[in-house]
Amino acid sequence: MKLLNFLLSALHPEDLAALSPGLTEVVLAVGEVLFEPGQQPDAIYFPGGACISIVTILADGRSVESTTVGRESAAGLMEAITHRPATARAFAQIGGGALRLPAGLFRARMLQSPTLAELTLLHVRANSVQAEQGVACNAAHDVPARLSRWLLMTQDRVGAKTFPLTQDYMAVMTGVQRSTVSLAASALKRRGVIDYSRGSVTVLDRAGLERQACECYGIIGGQFEDLRRVAEA
Repeated sequence: MKLLNFLLSALHPEDLAALSPGLTEVVLAVGEVLFEPGQQPDAIYFPGGACISIVTILADGRSVESTTVGRESAAGLMEAITHRPATARAFAQIGGGALRLPAGLFRARMLQSPTLAELTLLHVRANSVQAEQGVACNAAHDVPARLSRWLLMTQDRVGAKTFPLTQDYMAVMTGVQRSTVSLAASALKRRGVIDYSRGSVTVLDRAGLERQACECYGIIGGQFEDLRRVAEA
């Protein structure tokens, strides 16, 4: 079983041996819901090629993305270690491979293993930093900068220049109307930093897209790189 996920790759050999029997390879379809607010997730998902979106559902039905999870971490970690219901919806923003692990198995091993507990808290902290920075970003920065940040984050998490992403979902990512995000995406396309058509985005000029992004990408990207270094150590 090839481990493409940073968290799994960083496991101590004894932790990996204890958890491996419970890991199941799955392919997540675009839009597949993993858990809903109020539900107790029964599994943790460790993406390899998939990208999972965590969104808050408002009373009027609108959804706003708070964080994304790709190959750097796992979805359902907080719910697994606290054994508490989810407060947000998790679904596959981008379809692809992932490894699924029963939440109870992970929780039981973490209670026995200080090394797994330490690694888990590192990932929970990184996901928390991303969410906190996202709140500040949505309040302080304009749509083109926010969209650039989200596109860079998505590319980091799927590890490819081209990935499926509709304008409807770009609107969820940035918390604005579809018409507003369409103008921002068109401006990025005219500058030659991205191309998009038929629900697919290609990053043509990574450095140029980074220049369009706000400072928040550097902060969140730093968390991503920290997790990568831990996985490669």
